[in-house]
Amino acid sequence: MLQLTPKLDEGAKEALYLQLYRYIQGEMIAGRIPADARLPSIRRLAETLGVSRTPVALAYDQLLAEGYVISKPRSGLYAAELETGNRAQTLEQTYATPSPPRAYHASHTESVPYDFGYGSIDVHHFPWTKWRRLVNQCLLPENNRMLLYGDWQGEAELRAHIAQYLHQTRGVRCTPDQIVIGAGTYHSLDLLFQLMKKDVSTLALEAAVNDGVKSLVQQYPFACHPLGLENDGISIQDVVNSAADAVYVTPSHQFPFGMTLSIGKRMKLLKWAAERRAYIIENDYDGEFRYGTRPIPSLQSLDESGRVIYLGTFSRALGPAFRLSYLVLPPSLLDRFWKKQHSYDQLSSPILQKALLLFMQSGDFERHMRKMRTLYHRKHDVLLEALTKHFPKSAKVIGAGSGLHVLLQPGNGMDEVELVQAAEQVGVKVYPTSVYALSPEWSMPATVLLGFGGLAEEEIRAGIGLLAKTFGRE
Repeated sequence: MLQLTPKLDEGAKEALYLQLYRYIQGEMIAGRIPADARLPSIRRLAETLGVSRTPVALAYDQLLAEGYVISKPRSGLYAAELETGNRAQTLEQTYATPSPPRAYHASHTESVPYDFGYGSIDVHHFPWTKWRRLVNQCLLPENNRMLLYGDWQGEAELRAHIAQYLHQTRGVRCTPDQIVIGAGTYHSLDLLFQLMKKDVSTLALEAAVNDGVKSLVQQYPFACHPLGLENDGISIQDVVNSAADAVYVTPSHQFPFGMTLSIGKRMKLLKWAAERRAYIIENDYDGEFRYGTRPIPSLQSLDESGRVIYLGTFSRALGPAFRLSYLVLPPSLLDRFWKKQHSYDQLSSPILQKALLLFMQSGDFERHMRKMRTLYHRKHDVLLEALTKHFPKSAKVIGAGSGLHVLLQPGNGMDEVELVQAAEQVGVKVYPTSVYALSPEWSMPATVLLGFGGLAEEEIRAGIGLLAKTFGRE
């Protein structure tokens, strides 16, 4: 049996389970815990370390969620096989940059009692009073420059705060000069594709993607290669076979199917990109919201070759109407941005950028995010409880544990169209998933999407109760 001897400090600010998690993670990356080594049981390790079972269980859960370990029924946890590289480069070496020269969403027009649309947020808990005060502050005469175009890369102070926020919450390593603020995910992607088009002839992307991304890709002359989806993320063999110059992925919470790209596959994907000098586009659209385990570190945080382009949005944190997104560009693409090798000048409203900056500076943004994580965690659990209560065990729930949506396969003999129509007849909106497939053969059979962010807990319970009665009819 493998022996683990971490040095745990109960007086440290960092929780015991995080200390243990980091120790085991480090030992595995360094190769001191070999692949297929069996980890001690929770009970045995807790006794050895003289701690309760809770921190050990939490550490193991996080390792399992990130793919560092695999679970074998009735046997235990085993170390996964990792592709590890040289991680000795410093942040300054890796990210040195030249100095710059100066779709299918919830309906808001139809009267539907229970709308489980993707993309909805809880507007009732938005900090209206604080935000109104901040916007009013931006519109004072002394801030009259807010009415002009502003910095076409995004307000410098806001970029600095976003860089700090991303490092603290997602492990992203970048300088403020690498960040370009955009007016929503699709605008940021459109800008990125313009910067990449000289280098990319073949784009590999997940076999199912957001419909807006799919539509945008079709506007460019990229040859598209679909990547099969497995329980732990994209097929790495499909990546190798694609001969692609760039790969688009949602590794922390695949959209729409919800799986997480395992650490082993992350290392292999990064190694492939470094060897081929290909780009990886990481869309971390809802990485802030993970329930039960610590948020999965971003793929960009593991990148030592500057091949990952990180894409994020404030649509889940604040609301889609703000149209605030951001790209973290590697130096080569950043140089093209500064040389104006694209068709954009101002990407996002300086007024909203300034208001967000003030929101972050005051500490209110961090407090708002803590509140929303707690709120969405509770709604997520209410949804799962309702599905467990009302649906038989034969029904399958996919993609739980992260984000603001899950998928449901009722297994009642209805096809996708019948499911959507039957639900609407009783005042419940659910959404098809076939629209996200790059081609019909990649569709999941009879699967609907349930977004829960915009519904109250009682609405979730009532809506699922109606669905269960409706889907129970053959």
